[in-house]
Amino acid sequence: MTSRIVLDNDTRAIVDQIQAVTKSPSPSHAIAMMVSRYGKHLLLTWELDPERYVDPNPLAYQNSQPPISESRTVQDQQFKFDEPLSF
Repeated sequence: MTSRIVLDNDTRAIVDQIQAVTKSPSPSHAIAMMVSRYGKHLLLTWELDPERYVDPNPLAYQNSQPPISESRTVQDQQFKFDEPLSF
């Protein structure tokens, strides 16, 4: 079975890097290798919080940050490390 996919420029650049590092003979082979190695893991571990991700497209949220509670922010501001590390 033969399929064609369309990749945006950023994704294609990553596929090209994967192809170069793995010495795959083609972009298709590099993608097939990724799917064969990581596809089952992705399917088994994929979780979306429907309240946080209304749109299931993860690219729409790739730069989103989880909400930080105000108490966590205060703790971070109060923390100081004054003693040097010794090994």
